[in-house]
Amino acid sequence: MCKAIHLLASGLALTAALMATGPAAANDKWPSKPVKIIVPTAPGLASDALARLLADHLSKSLGQAFFIENRPGAGGLIAVTAVARAPADGYVLTIASSAITISPAVMTNLPVNPLRELAPIANIALTPQLITASASGPYAKLSDLIAAASRKDLPFGIPPLGSTSHLAYEAFSRSVKVKFNLIPFRGNTDAATQVIAGDVAAMYDTVPGSLPLVRSGKLRPLAVADQKRSPFLPETPTLAELGIKNAEAVGWIGLAAAAKTPTPILDRLNAEVRTFIASPATQQAMKMQGFVPAEDLSRDGFERMIDAEAKRWAKLAKEANIRVE
Repeated sequence: MCKAIHLLASGLALTAALMATGPAAANDKWPSKPVKIIVPTAPGLASDALARLLADHLSKSLGQAFFIENRPGAGGLIAVTAVARAPADGYVLTIASSAITISPAVMTNLPVNPLRELAPIANIALTPQLITASASGPYAKLSDLIAAASRKDLPFGIPPLGSTSHLAYEAFSRSVKVKFNLIPFRGNTDAATQVIAGDVAAMYDTVPGSLPLVRSGKLRPLAVADQKRSPFLPETPTLAELGIKNAEAVGWIGLAAAAKTPTPILDRLNAEVRTFIASPATQQAMKMQGFVPAEDLSRDGFERMIDAEAKRWAKLAKEANIRVE
């Protein structure tokens, strides 16, 4: 009997030792090799610059190289698909944006469902939508634009179909009960060029995307689609202030990994993002790019926000019959 008990105890000890060299031990050693961060935009854009700052912070803090790979296209789905199909071990991450909550609402035959196949790590920056018109045009206030659109067919630009700007426009149009002649562009630069020239009455874009042209005096900001004014445009009213309800549209940029990535790795990355955002250098860089730092940096808060936003956009897309093939 004593021999049997001894053998059983030895077996249990061996099992415990084997378990210690499994996933838990791997988590403790993470990162033990370079980590890839996939960015869903081209190099040089604001989100890419933010990602590179984050990668530099993580490399210094965690003692391994974090490097950027740009995979633009398909509204961020190329990057999301690459991460979702990678091993869930924390060595392939992505800069996720509000596009992941919109794609399932407006697109059919998705290669992956980002709402199920990504593990949110932390929100980083907010990018509210902004309505702008030509600085030399006739629309000094949003009420001028709405009044003109109620009398005649006015072109309104968005970059592009199925984007946050598209659904922001739809929410705005429904609230004011005025339809514009919606014109989709491939990107915000093309749309802004037409607005500045006066060929398109107004457009939707993010605050960071519009800010350089606003500061240079080429675009006039009419309203921010947020619950509070932008610190970069303190004189520009919000839609809510103008009596336009249920039209908020605030994009975001965060960090995510493949679903089923071990919780200790996600928690460690979340803690690093918090440190990154709190640093004066990051705060200054975000200010220069027109980003508002996210307020709720918890993983749970990020997940709740994504879930609520996905439901809201799915409802709006269904009601407005917005589908992008």
